[in-house]
Formats: sequence, C-alpha cells, structure tokens
Amino acid sequence: MLRNLKPSPAGIALSLLIFFIASSYSYGQGLIPAASPQKSPSTNQAATEQSAPQRAQERRAQAYAKIMEGERFLLSLRGNPTDATTRTAAQSAFQEAAQLDPTIAETHTALAEIALFFQPQDLELALREATAATRIDHNNFGAHKLLSRIYALKSGLRENNLERNAAEQATAELREVVRLNSNDAEAWGLLGELYQRLGKTSDAIEAFSRWAEAPEPIDARIFQIITGRENSPAAASARLGEVLLEAGRAADAVNAIRSAITLDPENEEYAELLGQALEAEGTDDNSAITELQSLAAASPKNFTLLRLLASEQSRAGQTDAAAQTLRTAIKAAADNPEQQFLLRVALAELYADALRYTDAVAAYETLLQERGITNKPLTTDAEKRYAVAILSSIISIQKNAGHTDDALATIERMRTLLGADSAAADVQYVQLLRDEGRRREALQAIKLARQRHAQERGFIWLEAETLTDLGRVDEAVALARGQLHGSIEDFETYLRLSSLYTQARRGREAVESARKAIGLVPQGRDDLMIAALVTLASAEERAGDSRSAEETLKRVLSMDPNDATALNNMGYFLIERNERLEEALKMIQRAVRAEPANSSFLDSLGWAYFKLGKLDEAERHLTEAARRAATSPTIQEHLGDILERRGKMDQAHAAWQKALSLATDSEAITRIKTKLNARPRTRD
Repeated sequence: MLRNLKPSPAGIALSLLIFFIASSYSYGQGLIPAASPQKSPSTNQAATEQSAPQRAQERRAQAYAKIMEGERFLLSLRGNPTDATTRTAAQSAFQEAAQLDPTIAETHTALAEIALFFQPQDLELALREATAATRIDHNNFGAHKLLSRIYALKSGLRENNLERNAAEQATAELREVVRLNSNDAEAWGLLGELYQRLGKTSDAIEAFSRWAEAPEPIDARIFQIITGRENSPAAASARLGEVLLEAGRAADAVNAIRSAITLDPENEEYAELLGQALEAEGTDDNSAITELQSLAAASPKNFTLLRLLASEQSRAGQTDAAAQTLRTAIKAAADNPEQQFLLRVALAELYADALRYTDAVAAYETLLQERGITNKPLTTDAEKRYAVAILSSIISIQKNAGHTDDALATIERMRTLLGADSAAADVQYVQLLRDEGRRREALQAIKLARQRHAQERGFIWLEAETLTDLGRVDEAVALARGQLHGSIEDFETYLRLSSLYTQARRGREAVESARKAIGLVPQGRDDLMIAALVTLASAEERAGDSRSAEETLKRVLSMDPNDATALNNMGYFLIERNERLEEALKMIQRAVRAEPANSSFLDSLGWAYFKLGKLDEAERHLTEAARRAATSPTIQEHLGDILERRGKMDQAHAAWQKALSLATDSEAITRIKTKLNARPRTRD
C-alpha cells in the first residue's frame, strides 16, 4: 500500500493551525484588488452631483486601508498563530473593510482563511465567508480553494467514511479550482480521491493522471491532513498506478508505477505495488525479469525491488540467479540490519521453495549464528522470539523433506533454548504428530501441554481440530464455544467454529458461524472482512449452496481482485462442479503465479488440468504439490487419480494408500477405499 498517514480527528484543527501561507495570500492572487480607473468629475457639475461618488471613493479608500491593516495583523498571526488578540484585530479589520465596501470579495476570503486556519477554528463561519466571496466574484480563486478544502474535510475522506453530499460539493469546488489553475496538484489529487470514493473510476483516473503531471506543490500538508496521503509527483504516479490496477488496467498501472519508482528510487512500497501490477499483467517471466533488472540497476538500495527481482527469477526456475541477486543485496545492506535480515530470510525461503532443503536450513542457521544463538539456553524474550521464528521454519523444512528425526531433534533443541516455560516446542511436537496422522498421540500430547501451559489458548484450538479429525465434532465444538466472550475477540472463535463445522460436513452450522464472524468485523477492516467471506464461501459450498459461494467469492474479488485464495477457491469450486473449466483454470493460474510454492494452489492447478484432459501438466503439478505437502490426503488422492489415469497402477495405489492413512473425513475414506478395491494393481 502506499503510505497512509492518518492523523486523529482531534488533531485536524491543530494541524491546520500550524499551516503557513507563505505569501500575503497563498491562493495565487493578491488580497487587495486593483482599483478601477476613476473619471475626474467635471468642474461644471454641481456639488450635490459630486458628493455620492466622492463618498463611495472615500469608503473604498477606507476599505483598502482596513484591508492593509488586516494584512499586517494576518502576517503577524501567521508568525504567532495562537495570539488571540492579533486574530481578533485581523478579523475586525477585514469585517470593517467588508462593511465599508461590500463589493470587495477578498475581504470575505481573508475572513474565511482566519476562521479555517486559526484557533478557535470555525468551519461553518469559514464556509459562509468563502461562499460570500464567490457570490461577489465567481472567479475568486482563493475562495474556491478554501471551499474545496472545507467540503473535503467535511466529506470524511480521511476517515474512510464518506459523506456523499459534502463529497459532491467538494468536487464541484475543486472543478472550479482547476478551471482557474489547471496545474493545481492538490486539487487534482483531491478530485481523484473523491471520484474514486464516489465510484467514478474513469473520472478518478483522469484526475490522478493530471495530478501526476502537475508541478510539485510548495506545501503538501493540507492534502496530507485531508487524505492521509503524500502529495508529490512520485506519490501521484503511484496512486494512479494503484487505481489503474484496481480498474484492471495492469499494463498502464505498470507504466505509472515505473514512473513513481524513477522519481523515488528507494521507495519500497512502490516496489511492492509494482510486483502486484506485474502479477496482474501476466507479464512473461523473462520480460518481468528484464524490467526489474533495469529498475534495480537504477535503484540499488531498493531492497524490496531486489527481493521482487529474486522472486521473479525463482518463478522462472532461475534459482541460482535469484540466490545471487539476494546475496548481492545482502552485501549492499551491510549498514541496514533490518533489511539484511529480511534478505537472508528471503534467501532461505527461496531455497525451501526450490526444495533445496539443505541450503535452506543452512541459510536459517546463518541467521541464528549472526545472533549468537547456538545450543545454550536463552535469557531474553527478544532472543527467544527470534529463535522460535527461525527454528519453526527449520522444522517445517525438515518435515517437508520427510526428515522426521531431524525435525524431532530441532524440537528438542528449541525446548533446550527456550526452557520449560515456553509452549513453542510442545506446539511443534503436536503439529508433527498431526501431520503424520498420529492423531490419538497428538491428542494426548495436547492434554499434557494444556496442563503445563494453562494460559495458552492455542492448545484449545489444536485440541478442537484434533477432536474433529477423530470424528468427535460435538466435543470440539463445545470446547470452542467455551472461548466465546461476547466481544470482538469472538471474531476468531466464530471463524474457527465455521472451519470445524465445514470439516465435519455440517454446512448449515458452518455458514451460521461465518455470518456471526462477519457481523463482528469493524468498519474499515477489509482484511478481516475478506478472511470472513472466504470462510463463508467454503461453508456455503459445503452446505451445497454453490451459487452463494460463488457470489461470496466475487464479493471478495471486488474488494481485492488479486486475492490469491479467493481466485484459487473460486476456480476449485468450478472444477469440482465441472463448470466453466477454462475460466477456472485461468483463475487458478493467477493464484499460482502469486504464490508459486503454495501446495493447495498447485493441487488445484493439477486438478484443473486433469479435468481438462491435459494429463502431462496434471501429473507435473500434482507431483509438485505432493512433494510440498506430503501429508495432505486430498493431494495424495488426486495424485493417485492422475497416476491411475496414466496406467501407473502401483504408484496410484501407493498414493491412495497414503491418502487413506491421512484422511479423517468419512466420505473421503469410503471413496478412497472404493478406488483401492476396484482398481487392480499392475506393474508400471
């Protein structure tokens, strides 16, 4: 995401208070208007005919004098914005000027400025005065600028809670601002944000494009206060790219984000956004690599960009090149420990994804050595948290490699380092037992762990999941429901309950629990809403309501068109129903491109190819999925099915036997047994 600055509502007035307007009036025109030429009265006119224009001229001159007096006070006030006496004096001078000559619009503009920018702030007074100025002079730039800011503040743009009427009024005033000054960056940026929130995507893209082309503003603070975003050419290009990406125009998004990175080469958020755009564009690997190499050469300190380059190289099968990219970046980050750590983790993950387990473990061991962590008990909480993170990754690699003894040794090492008070080693041991299908042993280990670590809620969920695996669903549900407390924390509990019910094929109850979780999502937490909707879709599919499941996932994709889980699940649901297989394949391919090492996504891709009769691709992806998740009964069953289709019956039977040993679902068990009994084994 792009950087999102969010000052609290209480800070608005203070932030506005310190805003400094550099010139005598910052809106592009002098406060005192030029006097109109006056004709000298004829010497032949009577005194009575001369008195009216003379009085008007005198009052106008007095008004100018008061305006100049008000300007002096206003200049002083800008230097000392909390001076109430000076504020009152400035306000009085401009009020007197307005009374002396009501045709001078700038007096009202100045009064609006005082009401808006200086304490006590009065938005309504500022609104009335600026409106009065535009009625006197429709082309008064300063008044339109103030009105646009006032309405934008009132629109709730920053709080992500749009007040539509104020937003529409803000856009009308902003159109006046850009009519009078087509290079006003703030106005184009605000227009883009408002149009985007109002659902006017095409208008938003046009406004953001003009914002990106506008000169850099002298002062960007008001824009930050109103939107929570930066106002610079780089930020404008990045925001344009973000909106283009949301609109499905990935190629245009890539161009815009490239411009942002050129303007701000070390901005790592822009690099992350570029990765999303390249992903959505579907650029072939070699083109993406070339693009990223060019940008990385110009931005050698943009470590996010370098990690992205390594990821693309890895995706293209260039593991050694990716590793070299990361090692070069690690050296360049010698003065940046945080980035160096992230790069070393990326290197370890690179090797793990490439199934180079020895290299992956060695990379993680390097991280431990750099922190001085060996086999001696640790004393600080920071060291313990660090060790847990790294050792957990090593255990995962060892389990994936099928090195159970090594995983058990690492668990014992973790226990030694952390001490008896830590639950981390027990969690890892329970997970290992469950992954190997030793669920009764796992349940016993959980009960012992709960006695040692009574405050650790994680063991409650592990027990509930293990009970469900063993078919003891009502016990699992009772245990989970004991964690409901009538608070926002129930969100997680309801999601877990929904998953338990889904696993137990109790779809209606799964849907009900997911909907309760949705009802607890706080406003503005799209991440939680997406998690709840994805859970709901799985529950709806399990309940037999496939159309609702599809609509729920469409809702997720409307919120985040690149959500990999939603893309995978939507595609998988379609495949299971033998519907729109080509469309399903494309969605799953997008998910795999986003997470190429995700075993569930690889399984979906292989299964899609199987349904489409593309058996070579199906076997390749299902074999890869099984290598990455050897304890998944679904993947093993699918692998058996493709091997059986290809006539490799011994291998098929081996895969089905493994699936049967891992399966907990009664329907799956019956189905796998039928396959084993119905297909005779033959030598491959």
